[in-house]
Amino acid sequence: MKFAATVAAVVVLAGCSSNDIQEHPANPEIQREITQIVENVRNEQGTALYSDLRRLVAYDVFAVEQVAPLANDPNARLRSNAMWVLAQIKDTERPEITQQIDAALRKGTKDDDPTVKFEAAAGLAQRGSWDVLPILIDGLENDDSSVRYRCHEQLVSTTSKSFGYNVDAPESDRQAAAERWRHWYAGWARTHG
Repeated sequence: MKFAATVAAVVVLAGCSSNDIQEHPANPEIQREITQIVENVRNEQGTALYSDLRRLVAYDVFAVEQVAPLANDPNARLRSNAMWVLAQIKDTERPEITQQIDAALRKGTKDDDPTVKFEAAAGLAQRGSWDVLPILIDGLENDDSSVRYRCHEQLVSTTSKSFGYNVDAPESDRQAAAERWRHWYAGWARTHG
């Protein structure tokens, strides 16, 4: 009897399509929760901010509609955070959402604020777009060590290479390593471009 009830529950769940989830009665509550988190993100810092950004990522495609406008916010910190959240959301069954996210990230690579620009490029690299690696390589020479760290972290994660780069090395050493990255990328682009 227990087995039959379990099988019935699995069959019912398997019959739910993604469209059914959008129509699910809990969806308005989920959207209210996302709205509250987005409002919190506007004023938070530190661990509270990171925790809420992770919560937005956990809401996956349900959060895109409310996070995407942050990518155009006048506040660069919010734009950068939006780039990070959007880059984490991947749903191969919803190509229109993937296209919307990719478009927001591409636009972010042209942002005047370097943090937004580098976060958008990191997001695209994480999603498999290697054409943005030169943006990350340029970030290795940024004055801000946190930007350098983020760019290097994503370059290593994407390519499994390091070229002896050290975020806290003297400027001349960082420049030399960045040049090694540029040389490698030029060769890679010739063979893969």
